[in-house]
Amino acid sequence: MQGNVFAEVDAGTKVATVWIDNPERVNAMSIQMWERLSEVLGALAQDRDVWVVAIRGVNGNFCAGADLSEFGDYRQGADTLVYDQRTEAALLIPRQMPMPVVAVVEGYCLGGGVSIAAACDIVYAVDDAKFQIPAAKVGTAYPDGALHRLRDRVGYANALELIATARRVAAGDAVALGLVTQAFASSDEVLAQLLRIATLAPRSIAAAKASMNGRITEDERVAIFSSQDYQEGLRAFAERRSPRFTGL
Repeated sequence: MQGNVFAEVDAGTKVATVWIDNPERVNAMSIQMWERLSEVLGALAQDRDVWVVAIRGVNGNFCAGADLSEFGDYRQGADTLVYDQRTEAALLIPRQMPMPVVAVVEGYCLGGGVSIAAACDIVYAVDDAKFQIPAAKVGTAYPDGALHRLRDRVGYANALELIATARRVAAGDAVALGLVTQAFASSDEVLAQLLRIATLAPRSIAAAKASMNGRITEDERVAIFSSQDYQEGLRAFAERRSPRFTGL
């Protein structure tokens, strides 16, 4: 397989990191890597000991997009519809997962890399991050699902302008567009933010995510107010201390 996608779970912090690993191609995604991304995210979605998932690229770059060297085999004529279905299967999973999924973008984030970032719940970028969608420079069509998620983040005009100009966008400008949630001076600062998220009540965060994606039920909302974490939160507030949540 050209490249790999794998997860590392830190049981102590409850943060899982999904690594995009294809450094010889600046972490470009082969079709096998897209399928592997589906498998890795699907497994983490079932892990109750994971409270935050971060997606990162190895060697200081997030992802240079889809591996163009495969397009002669997988993206000719109608074959591209099958290819897009396989990539879309991976990109639909982050919003379906109970925990927040955060893209941690360093270095290059191009084409399919932007589609991965836009599929995540939150996008954090280090100041050296560079975003670009070069579809119009290559003559391809940006996948439908990815394009709609991009539009949802940055609006119709900005999404089309990013496609039409194929311009490169720095982290600060990506924040202004809405593509990036927040920019940080270093990856260490991003990791500190992830650790902060992982100290808060996971069911509260999961409920907010499910509600905004139209999946929460009244029974699930009521159950949160019967949970041990809710009782712990009230005790910690009364005792003026930091809560110690368990997810129960």
